[in-house]
Amino acid sequence: MTDGASGGLSTPLRVLVVDDGRLVRETTMRQLHDAGFPADAVENGYRALDLLAAGEWDVVLCDLRMPGMDGLELLRAIRADYPGVDVIVMTAFGTVKTAVTAMQDGAADYLTKPFHFQELELRLRTLAQLRGYRKQVSNLRTLLETDAASRRILGQSPQILQVVKLVHTFAAHAVPVLITGETGTGKEVVARALHEAGPRAMGPFVPIPCGAIPTELAESELFGHEKGAFTGATGMRQGAFERAHKGTLLLDDVDDLPLNLQVKLLRALQEGSFQRVGGNREVTVDVRVIATTKVDLGEAVAKGRFRDDVFYRLRALEIRLPPLRDRGEDVLLLAQHCLQRFAHESNKPEPTLSPEAAGLLRRYGWPGNVRELRHAMESAATLCADGAIGPDQLPAFLRGVLA
Repeated sequence: MTDGASGGLSTPLRVLVVDDGRLVRETTMRQLHDAGFPADAVENGYRALDLLAAGEWDVVLCDLRMPGMDGLELLRAIRADYPGVDVIVMTAFGTVKTAVTAMQDGAADYLTKPFHFQELELRLRTLAQLRGYRKQVSNLRTLLETDAASRRILGQSPQILQVVKLVHTFAAHAVPVLITGETGTGKEVVARALHEAGPRAMGPFVPIPCGAIPTELAESELFGHEKGAFTGATGMRQGAFERAHKGTLLLDDVDDLPLNLQVKLLRALQEGSFQRVGGNREVTVDVRVIATTKVDLGEAVAKGRFRDDVFYRLRALEIRLPPLRDRGEDVLLLAQHCLQRFAHESNKPEPTLSPEAAGLLRRYGWPGNVRELRHAMESAATLCADGAIGPDQLPAFLRGVLA
């Protein structure tokens, strides 16, 4: 098996040649066999549909101008009844406009006759890569349909599958969970998956961005306040703990909480009760706490920036999220998922990644992780006009070009 046949995949593409010209038909079939592609050839569209119904094929290479059923009719029949089969159309030099119509109708590619076999082999190699990526995305979508946790956590790498396993293991428990990872790795996504996979799924999920709360309001935000507790407190207000009763409270970037507030947090974690600011009555709640951090909390404890007792309480169960650069082919699966979401939200067809663009995505280090990838794909989808994203549609930093 040659690289041309496999396109980097374990199984070569199975190609059906459809052409009313005997010389082209038989010569192309023989060249495909010699290059390692399983192939057969028929003289018209009707025979082609018979073979498609009788066996499994990956690619149909068909002439556009044929008596009876022409190439466009065959293309439309294949797209309707065999959506997993890709079609490459062959056209004479003077009918390129018809080839463009075929591309608009769903053809994967086209060749202008006469062509060298090496050109066809290159197109098949490229198509093999695209089919491989599509299969990965399809496998991912199948995985995502299994449960609430997997629908949120996208990926098939061993590292991310371990995260999904831990989510399932931890979801039923009530003890705190600490989620660690670099900025942009999807810590809140995992927190929501924990909530949705457990018995509290019907309860509230209350996320609190600890780093975004003004220090003077942090205690009130978490634990609420009584009327008159401070200037501007015109009424009683429930804090995040009360709002999360019977559900989940997410302390996002818990490392940003002031030290003095961590004391009250510890009591709430241990006892399940607290007092509102300005109050003297104990408020009891049933809350599952999940905390995230972008820093090494153990190091923060050693430097006196985080209380050790709170740290040990929070990390009763811990999930470490891998950076995107360590997740291999997940980059491409996540990229296509982002494109799918963008297409759905903008009511446009879902664009696909060219092998060249996919290669650039795989080679980049993604210091901003999944969040950076999402922004890059939104930019590419906005610039994409023909349904396929090539290197030119990617942001300049991915192409190694100075903006």
